[in-house]
Amino acid sequence: MGPIVRAIPRVIFTTISIAMTAALVAGVNLAIWFPGESGPDSQSQYAQAVARQFDDWHPPIMAWLWSLFRLVADGDGPMFCFQVVGYWLGFGLIAIGLAQTGRLLAASAMLGVALFPSLLTLNVVLVKDVGMGVALLAAFAAVFWYRTQHREIPAAIAALSFVLLLYGALVRANAVFAVVPLLAYMIRPQWLGRPWRLLAVSIPVSLALLPAANLFNHHVLRAESLSPIRSLQIFDIAGISFYSGDMTVFAPDKPFTRDEVGNCYTPVGWDRLAPWGECRFFWNRLAVSSNVKEIVEKLDARSVMGAEPNSQLPDLWIAAIVRHPLAYVRHRVGYFSSEIVRGASMATLDATAQKPLSVVLYDLITAPALWLAIGAGLLLQLASANSIRSTASGDAALTLVLSGLSYGSAYLIIGVATELRYLFWTLIAIFTALVISLSSVRGRNCVSIAEGQRGCNGSLV
Repeated sequence: MGPIVRAIPRVIFTTISIAMTAALVAGVNLAIWFPGESGPDSQSQYAQAVARQFDDWHPPIMAWLWSLFRLVADGDGPMFCFQVVGYWLGFGLIAIGLAQTGRLLAASAMLGVALFPSLLTLNVVLVKDVGMGVALLAAFAAVFWYRTQHREIPAAIAALSFVLLLYGALVRANAVFAVVPLLAYMIRPQWLGRPWRLLAVSIPVSLALLPAANLFNHHVLRAESLSPIRSLQIFDIAGISFYSGDMTVFAPDKPFTRDEVGNCYTPVGWDRLAPWGECRFFWNRLAVSSNVKEIVEKLDARSVMGAEPNSQLPDLWIAAIVRHPLAYVRHRVGYFSSEIVRGASMATLDATAQKPLSVVLYDLITAPALWLAIGAGLLLQLASANSIRSTASGDAALTLVLSGLSYGSAYLIIGVATELRYLFWTLIAIFTALVISLSSVRGRNCVSIAEGQRGCNGSLV
């Protein structure tokens, strides 16, 4: 009896075991954390879903989807189920796809990725970042399952994947930076043969998609425009003034003092400057038109967000960047460092506080900076390894790395707050790509059921 025949029962058994394990853990995930954890953002979006009146402070597609879920049941439960099912469906399909091509260890490791604490505990939080991540993951996984077996993707599956991809692209304003590599993988994976060209093309295509998303939000979903980009503009102007010492960037009729900037600005995020922050006067003076300056102090946070915008703010923003480019760079790098080294910096503090070594190591392992570095190294390896990149596994890993790095790196320019959830998709994409690529690079003496041949260099599918 040949080695391929002997391996078939083991592959079938492992595939069934993985499918059952993923389904069981998903059920436990649902039972323990039901109906999920909501916060101010999700509560606001659910209120919009109930009223069916949307605004664009958060992309309204999530509130719109929630309004449809309410046809099934009220409350957080349906959205929570959507997130958990998408999460485990995505990881489960990838694991099954790996198992069916003989990479059993990688398939088990993929379930381990899904159980990674920082990912598993985030999938129960009802926020757009998680919704985006699980939608993109499920869309990718459905295509991956067919591509690893060299099977044609049915039209219904392709349509479902595209809908999930579209939702993921619309549920975060910056999600477009993650979508282009996934779309290429779905419709024409040959484009991944030139990864640097695809990465270069992704940037202008992603920027072109931003106004298209705005048109959809305002003309299809009819969302009220609150100009959320003002948060980025105010944050950047405050950071430029902080690092340059130039208070004139705020415009002569909107004076600020060094003490005000020094006490209110922090590179960690913009919340102090927000309508709900302790330094709300930044928003009142910069974001709102002078036509309503006499009443702006009396408005609550939501009302002041909807007040007439200051039409001069975009010009002030661009002028400040042009006048002080080095200060702008220091501000943006300071913010990005706060976002990606949170775990590392916490680990340092914990070490000095004599915390257990396991806690220090966990903080280091979960630091986004580590995973961005791993992703960058993986991209260099996959982009230069033609023999790996030409396989289905190489294409899949390269797709995820390009998507995760593009999305995560975009925060260097557009981020305004510091939380791990903002990099939820980046961590999933790079972690998953690492497992897929290692199984492709390091696989030895494995069996490909899909092609019916023994592989000696891991380049099976």
